[in-house]
Amino acid sequence: MYSISTRRQIALALALGALMLGIQACATGGSEVLLQPVEKDVQQGRETARIVAVEMGISNDPDKTKYLQRVGIRVVGANPDQRFEYNFQILDQFEPNAFALPGGWIFVSRGLLALTESEDELANVLGHEVVHVSSRHSAKQQRKALLPTLLSVPGAIVGGVISQDLGNLINMPVYLMGGAYLAAHSRQDEYEADQLGQAIAADAGYNPRALAPILSRIEDFAEMQTGDKRIPGFFDTHPSTPNRAQRITDDATRIQWQKEPGIAAGKTDYLRKLDGLLVGANPEEGVFIGRTFLHPLLDLSIQFPEGWKTINTRQAVFAVTEKQDAVIALGIEGEGSDPQQPADKYREALKKKYGVEPTRAEKVSVGRLPAYLLTYTDASTKEPVCLCFLWIAYRQAIYRFVGLAPEARRELLRKTAFSFRPMTGEEKSSITETRLRIVSADSGENLAALSKRTGNRWDGKTTAVMNGLEEGQRLKKGQLVKIAVQQPYTFSP
Repeated sequence: MYSISTRRQIALALALGALMLGIQACATGGSEVLLQPVEKDVQQGRETARIVAVEMGISNDPDKTKYLQRVGIRVVGANPDQRFEYNFQILDQFEPNAFALPGGWIFVSRGLLALTESEDELANVLGHEVVHVSSRHSAKQQRKALLPTLLSVPGAIVGGVISQDLGNLINMPVYLMGGAYLAAHSRQDEYEADQLGQAIAADAGYNPRALAPILSRIEDFAEMQTGDKRIPGFFDTHPSTPNRAQRITDDATRIQWQKEPGIAAGKTDYLRKLDGLLVGANPEEGVFIGRTFLHPLLDLSIQFPEGWKTINTRQAVFAVTEKQDAVIALGIEGEGSDPQQPADKYREALKKKYGVEPTRAEKVSVGRLPAYLLTYTDASTKEPVCLCFLWIAYRQAIYRFVGLAPEARRELLRKTAFSFRPMTGEEKSSITETRLRIVSADSGENLAALSKRTGNRWDGKTTAVMNGLEEGQRLKKGQLVKIAVQQPYTFSP
């Protein structure tokens, strides 16, 4: 445990940080942002947390969420700053990520949990994020979108559809697509969060040296996936420095601490708590099998064009061409059984705003499903653009298909829209999920042999990174190893 004097040092550092925010605000004239009341932090965080939940998704694994919250509450208890009530959630995302929102909302992704090897590592990550909240880093930083702008196409009607109508499918402007706004912390903020986060974790009875290994493992994962140690998401909001790992290790050696029993009874119990964690994509949000998008909960299938980049969000599924001169989107507009009603409303809105009439407006059938089709041509661009809108009534909901493309792709838009249909039994049985499993090694076997014996879906490099091991390393008898096991997705209509 920390001594009283060290706890006072943490409190003093946090207080000085708050004071510097005030000085910076006065110097820059930005007091409205930097000196906002704590209550504003809470309000801002609550609003953004709702966007995160809708757009990125929260894991529905109650046991693992409860465990995360217990570790988080213990870490928060060691923080001298008790102004905020904290909420810890598991982000439904396999990419390793963790971030804090103003006011006490902290998110840790499924992927980051899967990378951790001990409760000490998890506690240090949480301590780091707690400092971001306490020091109000998130509240003072300029916000940054997680995903890039999808498309930018000129044209009077097209521009309006891109910025407003596609955005309506996900209840926010399309330029924020995928972009719950998160703070992009400065390097100074990161230095403070590292140093004070380690101290808080240590005061909670956790090893402060455990921060460096998990950060290194995140970098190794990023390099394995992209060839770059900066993984999109985590290092966009947590900028690294060349000597960061060494600095963190050096800082840890100067911290006096005393080990306290963890919530998990050692590493074995910790890894067992991770067993069954979903890794990879969550089938409940829909999956791509080749060009076909399948959504088991909504019982729908649609085939996208070959070679288009596909993007699946929790609100809609999209496809764009490599040149970004065409886009397709499918989402749920709302409840209902009459597809013509929203189509007529939309037709009148376009007429009022742009003075245009559709080149085609008619009742159609998509398979056996009632639908209504509107098509327009925007000739205000150098090359005319076809706009295709199709409303489909299916299972007490109205689905809305939007397609924008050069006139030459008109038939492709129609073909994609009319490929909408219920899933077949074969498609339902083809959907799988991948779960993390903890297995015991045989004496002297390497990761390749263990993977073959256990049906591990990860390759050797991924397995090594996920376990903090060397790929050719010989294992001890009974040594626990994390693997990924593919299994049929249990379909629940």
